[in-house]
Amino acid sequence: MPESKKTILKLDIHDENDRRKALKAVSGLSGIESLSIELKDKKLTIVGDVDPVDVVGKLKKKWYTEIVSVGPAKEPEKKPEPDKKPAEDDETKKKIKEQQEREEAFRRYMEATCRGYYNPYPMQRYCLHPVEEDPRGCVMS
Repeated sequence: MPESKKTILKLDIHDENDRRKALKAVSGLSGIESLSIELKDKKLTIVGDVDPVDVVGKLKKKWYTEIVSVGPAKEPEKKPEPDKKPAEDDETKKKIKEQQEREEAFRRYMEATCRGYYNPYPMQRYCLHPVEEDPRGCVMS
């Protein structure tokens, strides 16, 4: 049984319609296990026992096509990297603490400017001050 390989092609497609047509054109070839197209990178990835030249022959009728790489389907196993969670957790905790400090400062500001009528749900209550009585009059909604 032939070993499957991973073929990556650069394909000059521009939109979802081209993507759909290219997938339809290639899917008719025998020996394909999986297909995927990344519109952002304009790359077609084919895994299976299929000749890359046949794939290019199908696609070059409508789109400019280049073979980027052909190799084994399975990538060599890499050693697991040591966990980097403690550093990420510290950053996440720091961001959460900063957000809480900002919310507390905003709450104190609202209590000071709205004379103690702070409501964390501004859609339920309005804080109105006429300009004549308070030069810093504000409308919160």
